[in-house]
Amino acid sequence: MPRRSFGLVVLAVMIAAGGLAHAMTLTADGGNIVELLQQSNDIVVGRVGSVTDGLDERGIPYTEVTLTIAETIRGNRAGEYKFRQFGLLKPRLTADGKRKMMPAPPGFPKYAKGEDVVLFLRPAAAWTGFRMPAGVTRGKFVLGPGRVENDMANVGLFSNLDVDRGLVTEPDKRLLTNASGPLNPEAFLSFVRRAVQDRWIETGRMTLTHKPGARALPPPSDPDDANGEPPAATPKTPQTAPLDPTTDATFPRTGR
Repeated sequence: MPRRSFGLVVLAVMIAAGGLAHAMTLTADGGNIVELLQQSNDIVVGRVGSVTDGLDERGIPYTEVTLTIAETIRGNRAGEYKFRQFGLLKPRLTADGKRKMMPAPPGFPKYAKGEDVVLFLRPAAAWTGFRMPAGVTRGKFVLGPGRVENDMANVGLFSNLDVDRGLVTEPDKRLLTNASGPLNPEAFLSFVRRAVQDRWIETGRMTLTHKPGARALPPPSDPDDANGEPPAATPKTPQTAPLDPTTDATFPRTGR
């Protein structure tokens, strides 16, 4: 690998580690559903078809995930969708055999073929095109029989929320009082669908609360953003794409 390309890889690794540390600091006591909704421009339900890795044209290592979309809650993704995140699946030598390239940093999301997931995806990084879930692992949920859960066991997912009483259903109440652990997938997806479709955050009907005197933190930077610029602030009332679900018998029904 040319020295310049290897330097880019090292730079990307350093920035990735810094971005991850910032994101973990942000979500250490929360990773709230409001933050996930604010930071994601695509929210999809799908099944992982394949997980591969490689080096892009600049020599930057990536993991590529192929997802078969079953439902689009936000955005316009449909059919088969591929996206990449920084890092390899496992260590490998450079082409000249002189250097070992390490896998993705610890704490990055991991995917498995056949896994059913709900992903809250941040916008693609401008320089690399890489994508990460909002909140790193907190924005990747695994669907199973009667359960949905992220890698942080849903800790803090529904904490520090203020939701208009008129919006809350009986299944919602069970979500909102759940401190951690798996959730009912139908209740969870119904909550997210309604929050997106009816613009709860944009209209102020669902807000993030903080302890007295606490300072609201900005969203984490993209872990692979290597342009040297500080992350752009997330607008307080981001525009939301229209709901455009497609259903699949292998996933919970929309109920609509």
